Amino acid sequence: MNEAERKRALALEAAGGRLVTSRPADVRWLLCGRGRPVETGGADYTVALDGAAARVLFADIEEPRVREEERLEELGYELAPFPWFEGHGLAQTEAVLERLRLELGAEELDRYRVAGAELGQAMVETVATLTSADTELAAAGRLSANARARGFTVPVLLVAGDERQGAHRHPLPTRATLGAHALLAITAEREGLHVSLTRIVSFGPPPGELRRLVEAAASVDVAMLTASRPGVTTGEVLEAAAREYEAQGFPEEWRRHHQGGITGYRGREVFAVPGEATPLPDGCAVAWNPSITGGGKSEDTALVTEARVEVITRTPELGELQNGRPAIVEL
Repeated sequence: MNEAERKRALALEAAGGRLVTSRPADVRWLLCGRGRPVETGGADYTVALDGAAARVLFADIEEPRVREEERLEELGYELAPFPWFEGHGLAQTEAVLERLRLELGAEELDRYRVAGAELGQAMVETVATLTSADTELAAAGRLSANARARGFTVPVLLVAGDERQGAHRHPLPTRATLGAHALLAITAEREGLHVSLTRIVSFGPPPGELRRLVEAAASVDVAMLTASRPGVTTGEVLEAAAREYEAQGFPEEWRRHHQGGITGYRGREVFAVPGEATPLPDGCAVAWNPSITGGGKSEDTALVTEARVEVITRTPELGELQNGRPAIVEL
């Protein structure tokens, strides 16, 4: 049984023998990363499963491209184009695939490793071009372009120069210049899988306080990665983070921003919140993002299996702390 057949079998079992879904994350999961939408995150495709029948419905104006480039027949699907002005007329069934999407197969883990390495290189390439006179928008444009050149779409892109880095957890880029230091964060998607990472740069030696905050956030990140084992719940990982925040002298910081969670076919499939009971599967992806008011943050994407926790977005050429988390990049 190949990957597509395995997923259809699981989906039919979860749905009671019949499934209709246009939910983008469901579709990309069922189509093994294929089925790129015209609009990022759009619902261009509907997958209909009924016993042994497996169809993909889409507007007929997309048929030449879908047949040539998506190659969905290879996965065992019948293509079912419909007149763009009519729609397909099928009602969606209940959402039942969320938990199934969390556990990644061997092929997905391999795709994730390649995507993580390539997005890391997009960040490395971008950082090498930055100057203190660049605007946040210019830096964001370069990072987006480097990611797009590697086949990613970019649903989340954050940049903050020195004036905004300490104040905002989600700094949408503006025309402000980067100044003395800056934060760049990206979540990008390729073949349905989402990859996240953050890097902090300083033009010259960083301020001592910023260094302290980054190192403290990195220690929390280590605690979360260390706690990330199959069977451990996202709520338990958050408890490990809260303990380390307190040990670092910042007991309330976990309350001031979300701490990340299980990632995959959405930027975050499950967020770590108090008491959240979803266990990490053996073979999943996590993206924790602890942060501290004043500009400290640490974020990478990692794969969790019984064998190990594997950070797939490492950029050692930009510098790392002794604990293996990203250091401030001095330019």
